[in-house]
Amino acid sequence: MARRQRSFLHRLLARPAGALSAWLLAPSQRRAAQVRQRLVGSLVTALPPAVQATDQGLVIVQGALALSLADGRFGQQEWELYRECLARLKLSDSQLRSINMRDSPDLGRIGAGLAALGDGAHRLAVGRCYCLFAAADGEGDAAELGLLKTLLEALGHPELEQELPALCRQFRQSESWLGRQRAAWGERLARWLLPTAAAHG
Repeated sequence: MARRQRSFLHRLLARPAGALSAWLLAPSQRRAAQVRQRLVGSLVTALPPAVQATDQGLVIVQGALALSLADGRFGQQEWELYRECLARLKLSDSQLRSINMRDSPDLGRIGAGLAALGDGAHRLAVGRCYCLFAAADGEGDAAELGLLKTLLEALGHPELEQELPALCRQFRQSESWLGRQRAAWGERLARWLLPTAAAHG
């Protein structure tokens, strides 16, 4: 009986609750989209065409993937960067198939591949690209920082780590207390609607 009443309540309130949830979440989602747009624009600038044509594209992507997964979360911002990185480095089908997102990355092999990049300007560009991945969530997690340091040392540009705090500030999604509360209520409503969405999906 209780389940039937809950189901009826969901059906009755699903549409207005969905509209309210979308309205509550809209400002936060707009800010997140703007941050993603700035991140992708920065990546495009960091990876000039000469780097995109290098035959070391696979190892560059593997380093970016390792950074994205270092904190155990593959966030939307990191995913957008990773997707753009894949598109720009123009990997072959066999290279794309060799990318494994489940197993732990072979950091020794990645580091050796990065150190083998012959052009100093390319190494600098890749290092700046990796800093963007570490700063994508606006925080710079400890696990990401440790891995970033390893990758930058392999590239011969450990000094780039000093740019990370400014990058994190640039891409941090700062919200007022009211904005955070609004987004939290929108997320609660969205979660409450999930059974309805599943039932009608």
